[in-house]
Amino acid sequence: MKYRPEIDGLRALAVLPVIFFHANFNLFQGGFVGVDIFFVISGYLITRVIFSEILQSSFSITSFYERRARRILPALFTISIFTTFFSWHLLPPIEFKDYGQSLVSVSVFTSNFLFWLESGYFGAGTDLKPLIHTWSLGVEEQFYIFFPLLAVLIFAINKKFIFPVIFLLFFISLYLSHIYSSAANEIFIREAAFFLLPTRAWELLLGSILFLTYHNNLIVSNKRLNNFFSLLGLALISYSILFFSEHTPFPSLFSLVPTVGAALLIVFAVKGTFAYNFLILRPMIIVGLISYSAYLWHQPILALSRYYFVGELSPIKLLLLISLTLFLAYISWHFIEKPFRDKKIVSRKGVFIFSVIGSLLLGAIGLTIHLNNGFMERFNTDQIKLLNFHKYDQREELYRNRVCFLRNDQNEDEFKDICKSGPILIWGDSHAASLSYGMGELTNISQLTATGCPPVINHALEISGKNYCHSINQHITKFIADSQPRAVFISANWIMYKNNLFDTSLAHMLESISKNNPTIKFFVLGGLPQWQPSLPSNMLRANILLDGRETYLENQLHEKVRSKDKTIEEIVSQAQKENLKFISLLEMLCESGKCLSQTNYPQIEPIAFDYGHLTGSGSIKVSSLLFHSLNLEHNIFE
Repeated sequence: MKYRPEIDGLRALAVLPVIFFHANFNLFQGGFVGVDIFFVISGYLITRVIFSEILQSSFSITSFYERRARRILPALFTISIFTTFFSWHLLPPIEFKDYGQSLVSVSVFTSNFLFWLESGYFGAGTDLKPLIHTWSLGVEEQFYIFFPLLAVLIFAINKKFIFPVIFLLFFISLYLSHIYSSAANEIFIREAAFFLLPTRAWELLLGSILFLTYHNNLIVSNKRLNNFFSLLGLALISYSILFFSEHTPFPSLFSLVPTVGAALLIVFAVKGTFAYNFLILRPMIIVGLISYSAYLWHQPILALSRYYFVGELSPIKLLLLISLTLFLAYISWHFIEKPFRDKKIVSRKGVFIFSVIGSLLLGAIGLTIHLNNGFMERFNTDQIKLLNFHKYDQREELYRNRVCFLRNDQNEDEFKDICKSGPILIWGDSHAASLSYGMGELTNISQLTATGCPPVINHALEISGKNYCHSINQHITKFIADSQPRAVFISANWIMYKNNLFDTSLAHMLESISKNNPTIKFFVLGGLPQWQPSLPSNMLRANILLDGRETYLENQLHEKVRSKDKTIEEIVSQAQKENLKFISLLEMLCESGKCLSQTNYPQIEPIAFDYGHLTGSGSIKVSSLLFHSLNLEHNIFE
């Protein structure tokens, strides 16, 4: 096969945005589309190999999988072992246990299923998952289980069917990806569309279509067309990298922007064009050659560095880590990838033996880690005491679970009378429930909270998997109108609710409820400090143990929570109601980006037991600060 250096340049154009995206550089908010570009490239090159060999009657399934093993497994196994070594030293037990599970999935190329069932690709904490990026390898290898067999079957029946069959599969997969990525679907469905083969196959099949159009001479071009369409390809890719974000439905018809851009470059970036000259620049080709290793190295390095440094990584650190990624990628490409591709160095038998042993070894290591619960014995007694807060058993009692804190299977009729007995009401989701205990210890309160249900009323606003949110919130507003409590505290994990419809609905609800109940004081509480992956884990990494001192710890999500607080505060301000006020909890709990980590009354406990839900003592501490501030200003208890 003739070497095409511009495709290596295109690989660089795919891998660098992914790396910068995972490094959280805002300019590359759509950098995740690099994976889609890889899919198109892979589909084109693999189809070229398979179909060319079938036409020459030289195709062998065994040889095909041998080539895949040589290409994929050596670097994957090597980097996974290195990642496991450093994870042992850096990851707390819960995260290390989950890492073991991901290692098992990597060994059998099912990472896409695992991460679909966990927190998704854009969820909180994914920055700290060392192997989250291997989902794409799962999709690709699952595709290559079926695609060669399908190709052989179709050629055996009638090779004229190959074009219409691939086109049909392409459009079916694209249709499914667009339908299931719709915001109208539950998040579980949208994440399935992101991670699973049926809604991703069309991107690889687009590469197949490119080869078929080449092979059948269906593309006619000239120098002007080559320049125009190849520049258009660069523009489409650049646009998607710069302007797509986690809010863009993906994959969907939007995915055509970067994938068609990649297709245009594969077809029209020929010698003499500006795009070709750009793609064959020496730095682009070098990065393209090491792109697979760079892709494998970058996420473990970034994720584990976030554990090591505890706080948010500075731009300088990130650039140094990216440089380290590229250096290690070159080393592994030169000393691992290249030798394993050379049949003179490693025989077919050697490749298959290595593949089987490597897969079994990774799977066994991962299973051992998972079954041993992340090896808690790595830590001393004081550290284990802190980490045990991950299993905070008091949560159900403190939050009045299934009584005043409704779960997904409950509706508003299941609120008990005890939930409506106080002159002060706390209303919201689990973050409101976590405040309720401390409030209840200080005064008599009503608590009407429900998991995942923000205090918003709008039929059109879908809260994924929360069937009763709208009716629960309608019930609460009616209770407020009927009972006229002295004050209402409105609280939620605001950063979880990201779309404009939510903000509009919140603004309408706050204006309406404060206007219709002028004698009630409404306090909209800003977000609680949040931690990745959890406050106890952050304290452990910072060597802060439970000693009763009210120490402050750098908070990675401070700016994210504060930014959303500003939006909520602006909504409250625009309502212009004297009985409606915004209160920042960050201002009470944080100083210069560092937030209170533990408290000593009535017990020595961390403020939160996970990423943001308050412990009992944490709830009392926050409630005390809140009530002290408000009692001085508003006398809400009188």
